[in-house]
Amino acid sequence: MENQNQLNHKFGELYVHKKKIEKHRNLITFFSALLFSAFGYEFIFFIMTLHIYDLSKNALNIGIFTALTFIPRLFSSIMGGMADKLGKGRCFAFSAVIVSLLLFSMSFSTDMKWIYVIWFITSIFLTFIINVRSALLAEIVSRDHYTNGNALVLSLLNGAKLLGPLLGGFIIMFYEIKPLLYFTCLIYLLTALFSAYIKVTGVSVKSETSFLDNAKMGFRLMIENRVFGLLTSIAFFWRLFLGLQLSLFVIYIKDCLAGTSEQYGIFITMMGVGSIAGSLLGPYASKRIDSQRLITIGLSLHYVSFAALGLCNHYLWALVIIFTSYLVFYMTLVGMHAVRDRITQYEIRSSAYGTVTAVLTPPAILSMLAGGYLANQFGVVVILSAAGLLALLSLHMILYFGRKILMLLRSSAEA
Repeated sequence: MENQNQLNHKFGELYVHKKKIEKHRNLITFFSALLFSAFGYEFIFFIMTLHIYDLSKNALNIGIFTALTFIPRLFSSIMGGMADKLGKGRCFAFSAVIVSLLLFSMSFSTDMKWIYVIWFITSIFLTFIINVRSALLAEIVSRDHYTNGNALVLSLLNGAKLLGPLLGGFIIMFYEIKPLLYFTCLIYLLTALFSAYIKVTGVSVKSETSFLDNAKMGFRLMIENRVFGLLTSIAFFWRLFLGLQLSLFVIYIKDCLAGTSEQYGIFITMMGVGSIAGSLLGPYASKRIDSQRLITIGLSLHYVSFAALGLCNHYLWALVIIFTSYLVFYMTLVGMHAVRDRITQYEIRSSAYGTVTAVLTPPAILSMLAGGYLANQFGVVVILSAAGLLALLSLHMILYFGRKILMLLRSSAEA
């Protein structure tokens, strides 16, 4: 009898050990797919931004190109509902394959109009990937590790933002656009390979309702859950006033500071380094500073530094400002994302996050187009400074009118 108990105990230990190995392997598979997909996007977006600028020499054209990237996100709630219905891992792998094929087809086009069309279609599937990545994280990582999980995800995403422009700025000196597109195709094929082996552990969240019903529930959560709504409001105005940065930074470096493509790559790299540092410091900040204070101080410093960037006319100081700005921003964002994950139901996670993306898309598109137009009229320096100050004003108005909700936010973070 004693031998039987010992044997059962050993089998139990082996089973637990096997489950741990499978869990770690699944985490590595997920984070590998996330890193490859993020790097592929940052790399090709950086390359294409420079390519469009070199073709047109016009800030508005870059704004149009960037806006095309965001237009599909208007339908993110529907995409999220489809992912909840069809399975997130399956949508991840399929979208990565389609992105690879579309980028391959873009290599045969030299007409800017066709480039815009192909990139727009590509952006639809890129949006699918962005949505399912966020939702999969909360299903693969246990609830008590959401803060650390978000810190790791943001670190990897920002690592991609660092490596993509850095590598892109170096490679573009030696190669034309076509081989760079082929390289990105391979990156997304690797993404598809890893994402195909992701297994959702714990709770199965494949929804039995239609994807339109899931999308409606995503909107309902935003309205009924006041903490979720507050976080969305803050993100809305961030997109409205700072969304223009994607299309103006290249103009700021190359025209206002008389920099080169390589210096623009270094600038974006410093933004990525600051973002990674902030992501890694995020869990420590969340443990020591309550959510209300972290959001107030962190985002205020981010907005002030963004305004200061517009007043800076020295390249080295611009590097210091952008590093500091994004260090503080991502340190704050880790805590905000952890709260978001805790208050969102498993069954509608993709739909809820997709809804947020859809709501944030119109201000992002407006910001890019208006930013490019106004930069042509008044100059990039004026627009960057004004955007930072307006963002700061919007933050404190939201925090003032949402004082009671902030108490719920603190409770959610401490739960």
